[in-house]
Amino acid sequence: MMTSLALARNILQRIVRDVRTLALIVVLPLFFVLLYGNSFSGSYSGLRLVVVNEDNGLASVRTAERDRITLTVDLGNAFLDAVDRDVFDVVVVEGAEEALAAVGREAAAAIVFPKSFSNMIVNEAVRASGERKVEVDGSTATILPSDPVDGPTTSLRIDDSNPLMSRAVLASLQETFATVLETQQSSLTVGALLDVQPLYQGKIRILDFTAPGIIGFAMTLITVMLTAMSVVRERTSGTLTRILIAPVSAWQVTLGYTLAFSAIAVFQSAELLLASVGLFGIRFVGSPGVATLVIVLFAIGLQGIATLISTLSRNEAQAMQFVLFLLIPSILLGGVFWPLETMPAAIRPLAYAIPLTYANSALRKVMLTGAGLANLAFEASVLAGIALVALLLSVLSMRRQASAA
Repeated sequence: MMTSLALARNILQRIVRDVRTLALIVVLPLFFVLLYGNSFSGSYSGLRLVVVNEDNGLASVRTAERDRITLTVDLGNAFLDAVDRDVFDVVVVEGAEEALAAVGREAAAAIVFPKSFSNMIVNEAVRASGERKVEVDGSTATILPSDPVDGPTTSLRIDDSNPLMSRAVLASLQETFATVLETQQSSLTVGALLDVQPLYQGKIRILDFTAPGIIGFAMTLITVMLTAMSVVRERTSGTLTRILIAPVSAWQVTLGYTLAFSAIAVFQSAELLLASVGLFGIRFVGSPGVATLVIVLFAIGLQGIATLISTLSRNEAQAMQFVLFLLIPSILLGGVFWPLETMPAAIRPLAYAIPLTYANSALRKVMLTGAGLANLAFEASVLAGIALVALLLSVLSMRRQASAA
């Protein structure tokens, strides 16, 4: 027992003397808790809602005293006033086709109020709830139920490529409609008033939505860990030193590592994709070639990051701890499970600094919506930039190790 205690004391003393390892032990758990506590606020914000309000604000109703009268109720504008501005960034446009076409590109949803919106709501409310009395020109009028009103319905198109977001959008809009209907003392249901048009007909499941992020995270885990651990092992064993003192340049060594580990990453990604589609029916409607390009750019960037991690690590244990500093933010902030729209604004910049954020977004667009390369210009450019910077830094790192060899 005394021998074991002495051995444990010796191990702890070595850890305490290694400032880098000690800092990782202290900081890593706190880092994880802080990210977890701040990464998911549970609510969406800033979602673009495009509205076309053609409502004339008038309702023609049948009364017991005066036959028909016209009421000014302006329920289209009442809806706009009731929309939760914390959830939606409301943009009012004039063309219905323009509004509906924006869904899936820059808008989460679009709603088109027809000219007869107020008329339809009031008459449907009276028909559902029974006659009611209103004040008109200083006298009381009794509104009577009338025949159903023919005319265009209120159209709501939702981008359902993210099932979590589409549910939140629909729930918020239903709450808004319920607020407007309360003013009409109505027992109407929102479903009876809206023509809801899911952009992808509700075919995208939660499993489909999370699959691209899981594949990207698996790439991050395997590529970074494998590369970092391999380079550290080769350096500590002397293999890397022998390579660096040979008549080869630092960029040739870096390119060799990049080609080898990127090839492994692409193979593993293809394996993950085929297994996901074949075994679980994961949605994949895009081009395999575009998906492969995204994966290659992502893999090159990851390999460069892993090489940098290996240069900062004295041994494999430290390399593993540095890898965790990349993996934890990736799974929590990369949009794998919790969309970026639900994260607090203060923490989103950190999410945009993570390569998985862009790979996840690009793979989702390809796999779920069939987007082509033109629609991935932003994500592909960022991934290419990360890959280029990571490669350049890897070359500089190899040169430093070659000079020290």
